[in-house]
Amino acid sequence: MEYKMMKKSGALQEGLPNRSKTKRKVRPMRSISSASNSLPIQQQVQNFSDFGEEQAQGILSELEIDSLLNDNVVNFPSSGPVGGVQSMSPAFAQQQADTPPGGGDDAGGGGAEHPDRRRMLNMRGRPIQRKPNQLKHTGHLNQMGLFSYTVSEGQRVLMIDKNGQGKILDGPCRVWRWGKRISHLMQYAAYPGEFLIVRHLDGSQEHMHGPAKIWFDPRIHADIQKEDALQLAAKEAVVVYSRNEGDEAEEESVQRRIVMGPEVFAPRPGEWLHTFCWHGTKGDGYKKIPGALVFQKLWLMPDQMYHDVEDVRTADDVVLTIRLMLFFELKDVERMLDETHDPIGDFINAASSDVLDLVGRYTFDEFKTKIELLNEITSYHQLNTRAEQVGYRINKVVYRGYSTTAALQSMHGQAIEARTRLKLERETERQAQELSDFKQQREFERAGKSRNEKTHEVKAELELQRQRQLQEIEFREKQWQTEQEQTEKKLARAFEQRKREWELLHEQRRQDAEFALEQKRKLHEAEAAYLTQLKEMGVDLTSYLTQHRADQVIELRGQGEGVSPHLHVEPSNQR
Repeated sequence: MEYKMMKKSGALQEGLPNRSKTKRKVRPMRSISSASNSLPIQQQVQNFSDFGEEQAQGILSELEIDSLLNDNVVNFPSSGPVGGVQSMSPAFAQQQADTPPGGGDDAGGGGAEHPDRRRMLNMRGRPIQRKPNQLKHTGHLNQMGLFSYTVSEGQRVLMIDKNGQGKILDGPCRVWRWGKRISHLMQYAAYPGEFLIVRHLDGSQEHMHGPAKIWFDPRIHADIQKEDALQLAAKEAVVVYSRNEGDEAEEESVQRRIVMGPEVFAPRPGEWLHTFCWHGTKGDGYKKIPGALVFQKLWLMPDQMYHDVEDVRTADDVVLTIRLMLFFELKDVERMLDETHDPIGDFINAASSDVLDLVGRYTFDEFKTKIELLNEITSYHQLNTRAEQVGYRINKVVYRGYSTTAALQSMHGQAIEARTRLKLERETERQAQELSDFKQQREFERAGKSRNEKTHEVKAELELQRQRQLQEIEFREKQWQTEQEQTEKKLARAFEQRKREWELLHEQRRQDAEFALEQKRKLHEAEAAYLTQLKEMGVDLTSYLTQHRADQVIELRGQGEGVSPHLHVEPSNQR
């Protein structure tokens, strides 16, 4: 059973290739010894037509030298860098010894060529460029002597004796090879994301998921192949079928299961993937062709596709092509598998039926006024019903336009042109009138705006003058207040100064008065003392003081205590 798993998912975007490109499988090359091959060289070379040129050269050279070893063998010391060939025919050895370095045919010289060497040609007829005592193997070089065989470390060989009994030998080891056939075994390895398909000779099959390795044993294995596992992203799924073996009385049953992503899927023995073959597009355009879309991975996220419904007739027999875009989403995979083999074809047929039914109700002119109905999901009854039956959901239908025949399109274009011309003329006249009204209105608005602007300018000028006056008055008031404050400060300082001067003057006058009084007091005291002395000396003070100069002498004499004297003075002129 061939497991060719497609890498492309079931996307319905236009322009995707209809077949996924599979890589060219290269079969692994096995090392073959001369002892294990009894066919002629030409027949053996035909069996390796699948190998590349370089691999075929290596096998062919090995077969040639092994054929020489079967004729006659001699023992030569190993002189190669890795322990090259130690057994070859005498004629071939003599040819190698007689050929000077760089003088053979391989080096471009003119030396003689051995007949056995002529047969050492590759598949294209060119001589094999090979150094003496050195063979090319797929793995490590094993040393083969006349009677012994050395298996390198990491290699495995199958040794078969004369009785046909086989034995596996793992390197490093050295065995007696006389009378035995030795075959190199190939190791197969699967890395993560890969798996090995191991087919046994008894008809059974085993799948080994990577990382894994196995040695090919021709006694047990019929074939070993390496395949890539199928990588499933989120919202992706594959449908897997498997055959279950029941009792002997019952027949084998096939079961189906769905593997959801994210997952790295590798089938088990007896399983295969369901391959979907749906309607799709090829090349340019959106025309759907049956079987154009082939894939194995289902896309479970919302998707969309373009669809053109052709030959749609209106009520007045106008042929149209309606262009749509369908948005849908897979909701139930089991129902889809049970109810349909091509849901895209079902969508195309159902959408076409709904469009034919809707457009056929109206004439062409009426259809142009009802175009918005094609954008309503309720207008597609059959499409919604069929999508629900097959496990899908129609999210939205978008109308992308229509097209018709060239003649009708020409007439329709002429009519549109005439109507457009009349509309343009009417629109031109209307725009001219509106332009005149607009100009007049704009002039009135401009005049009113000019008046308003002048009024605003006058008001602004008056307001500016008022502000200036207010600022000037405020400035003068502040200046007057400043001057008043300075004057008051000056007067206060002058008053204080005058006050201090008056206080000083008053103090000076008081001191002068006190000094004068003191001088008078001293003078009076001196005079009193003088008069007292005169009185003591018996001088009549009154006479002395007046010195008979008084015009009138008044003498007061008291009559007793408690009696106030009474004085009456007559003026001198009345005397």
